[in-house]
Parts: sequence; C-alpha cells; structure tokens
Amino acid sequence: MTEPAAVPPLTPPPPPPGRPRLSPWLQRALRWATGLLLVFALGLGATWLAQVRPLQLRVEALEQERAALEARAADLQLQVQAMEAVRAENVSLKVDQARLEQQRLVLQAMTATAQAQLALAGGPAVDTPGPLLAQVEGHLAALQEVLAGSMQQDVRELRDRLALAAGEVESDRFAARRDLEILANGLRMLEEQLSGA
Repeated sequence: MTEPAAVPPLTPPPPPPGRPRLSPWLQRALRWATGLLLVFALGLGATWLAQVRPLQLRVEALEQERAALEARAADLQLQVQAMEAVRAENVSLKVDQARLEQQRLVLQAMTATAQAQLALAGGPAVDTPGPLLAQVEGHLAALQEVLAGSMQQDVRELRDRLALAAGEVESDRFAARRDLEILANGLRMLEEQLSGA
C-alpha cells in the first residue's frame, strides 16, 4: 500500500489586496473631521440663508428702484427740455408782442398827426388840431416807455417837435404845418426801423 500523501495543515488564505485598514485613532480623527466639516457646512448654509440671501434680495430691490429712478429722471429731463422749448417760444412771442405794440403806437401817432395836418390845412373853419395833437402826445409818451436805447431818444426829439407845433398852432400855422410834416417824416422813419428790426 502506498502511503497517503501528507496533507498540509489548513491555513487561512491571505487577504485579497485592497484597502489597508486604518488604525483606530485615525478612524476617530477622520470621523471628527467629517463631523466638524458637516457642522461647518451647516453653519455656512445657515449664514447664507440668514444674512446673504436677504442682502441679495435687498440689492435686487435697490437695483430695481435705481432703474425706476433713472427712468423717472430721464422723463423729467425730457419734460425740462420741453419746458425750455416752450419758454424760448414764450420769449419769442413776448418780443413779437412788444414789437407789434410799438408798431401800433407809431401807426396811431402817424394817424393822429395826419388828421392834425388836415385840420391845419383846412383853415379856421375846421376843428382845431389841439385834441389831435394831444392824442399824438399820448401815443408818443406811451411809445417812449416801451422803446429802449437810441429809439427812446428819437421819440423824445419827436415829442419836442410836437411841442413846437402845438405852440405854433395859434400864432403861426405855416410853421406848425412844417413842424407836423417833420414829425410825420420822423414817425415814418421810426415805423420803418421797427418794421425792419
């Protein structure tokens, strides 16, 4: 008989190659670090929810309010520009109105002067030119107030000429007619100046 072959004793197989086992103190340290990291992450999330998010919402609201205010400011700027245009037009209309008033006064003075000349030319049977000369004086006085500069001086000279004519109506009708003719020419030149201005 043959002897049976010797059987080797049973030993556990070697562990498969893989992850090495950590020492217990390293496992505890890893757990503590994971716990601390989790607490830190929770604190960070709570801080974001409690402080950062409300601030973000506030910033967004302020941005919207700023945009609305900028739109309002742009609208107000357009209104100001429109008002400036209206103001400029108003000034232009006032200047035109003043010019028309000056021309009206000159034309009224010219008309009253022409009527006074007719009254003087008509002889003693026609009404005296005194009231007509008073009208011319009133128109010239009003005209002198609304004019400025050298034109005011021109009107002052016309008033002086009118005063000469008024003083000569009773004593020297020829000289009065001549003065009224000079006055009419001066008024015509003044009217041309105002029309050309």
